Amino acid sequence: MKLNIHIRQVSALLVGIVLLTTLSCEKKEPLSTAVELLSFGPSGVSHGEQIRFIGNNLDKVTAIDLVGASIPSNAFIEHTSEQIIITVPIEAEHGPVTLKTPAGDIVSKSPLNLNVPVEITSMTETVKPGETVSIQGEYLNWISAVTFEGDAVVTTFESQSRTELVVRVPLEAQTGLLIFSCGGTEPIELESETELAVTLPALTGLSPNPVERGKTLTINGTDLDLVNQVWLKGVAEPITDFTSQSEQQLTLTVPEEATRGTVDIVTFSGITISITDILSFVGDPAPLDPLAFPLFVDKLENNAQNWGWGSIVDLNNTENVRDGDAAIKVSYQGSWGALKFANFSVNTAGYTELSFAIYATPETDGQKINVSVNGGTTNVITLEAGKWVEYKLSMSELGDPATITEITMQETGWSGSVFIDHVGLR
Repeated sequence: MKLNIHIRQVSALLVGIVLLTTLSCEKKEPLSTAVELLSFGPSGVSHGEQIRFIGNNLDKVTAIDLVGASIPSNAFIEHTSEQIIITVPIEAEHGPVTLKTPAGDIVSKSPLNLNVPVEITSMTETVKPGETVSIQGEYLNWISAVTFEGDAVVTTFESQSRTELVVRVPLEAQTGLLIFSCGGTEPIELESETELAVTLPALTGLSPNPVERGKTLTINGTDLDLVNQVWLKGVAEPITDFTSQSEQQLTLTVPEEATRGTVDIVTFSGITISITDILSFVGDPAPLDPLAFPLFVDKLENNAQNWGWGSIVDLNNTENVRDGDAAIKVSYQGSWGALKFANFSVNTAGYTELSFAIYATPETDGQKINVSVNGGTTNVITLEAGKWVEYKLSMSELGDPATITEITMQETGWSGSVFIDHVGLR
């Protein structure tokens, strides 16, 4: 009796197992035949090294396309259902990987990245802005940007290959080293070993000189098409509206407020270049006679110093110059301030007069300045705006001093700016 029970129990158990097994087999999915790319790497390999692709049904892959190169299946180092091994061609670039199959393309979700030893072997030595510089080397197709001196950055190139890069030089570029931004597993910046010499304009002359205000001034030279601004003395803003511009000439209309002095040009790259010629104007006074004992001609002379008060003094001002390269700009503050030449001593024997030139600005027209030597006799001069006026005071007007140790030019309670030049004895 017990034996029969056990047999029935065992039989029932076996039937259940068979039934569960049958149901389980009916629910199992058939094996996939689709090509799957699970991973590839390692990241950071170099050209000429091997890279491995892991997946399913990879034996159906007929080729692998990299950016810049394609590898057919007969060039695979290993080719199985689960794995493909290839050698990275030297032409390969950063970007997605495409597995070619009869059923269609499989594109990687992440890009191929390589460890790329970009090398610069040579480049153009001298170039004019707006023209191109040619760079030779290895793996130059991995360069994404070129930075010129002056922070001009170029990211779009005229042409680019593995061994040559051609870049148009921005107008803002200056002479200096180039910096190359290079891609790869670890992006780097590579600096050129030599400087790129960027051409600058050269000035050869002004015509006519003297020129009439309101008329045309011609600046002659080379590479003047690189000029962005022209500065004239006495003009507050640069001139950028030229009547004509070429490599050899640049013409402009002279503003009415322009004054005698040097002419500066500014390139698109921000470089300032001065012409040695002094621009003068029709109707301006003739050059002053030399001083026998100068206190100021372009700079303080004969140990003179400014011991003045109540004024702002620029001893090297080039806005408005009577003769030479610089004048004194005195901004009086309306507090009876003074420009005072001191710390010198000169015996007046053999000298007949004190001479100086003043250019009064419009707000100072008609104002008075008290001039005295050694704190003695006061001589009052009246300012005339808009032109250089030479003032001459005889020794008798100065009180016939035997020795002069200081000269004071004091405003009489008014504020404004004047320019003073060529101060001394004759």
